[in-house]
Amino acid sequence: MERKKTGRPSKGDRTRIETRVPTPLYHAAKSRAETRGMTLNDLLGELLAAEVGLPYQSQEGLPLTKAS
Repeated sequence: MERKKTGRPSKGDRTRIETRVPTPLYHAAKSRAETRGMTLNDLLGELLAAEVGLPYQSQEGLPLTKAS
């Protein structure tokens, strides 16, 4: 029997970065992302890309499969 992989599929070549910001800044950024209908990760990716002058390609959400 083949073992089923767990977790979500990869979104491509990505590197994890971590940072700490003041709590009010986090909440403001999270709120802005929600207002724009995007994830906080994509908002931060867009802002960082604009700062360094590189394009940011967010990936569409992965399709959900219907549970049986």
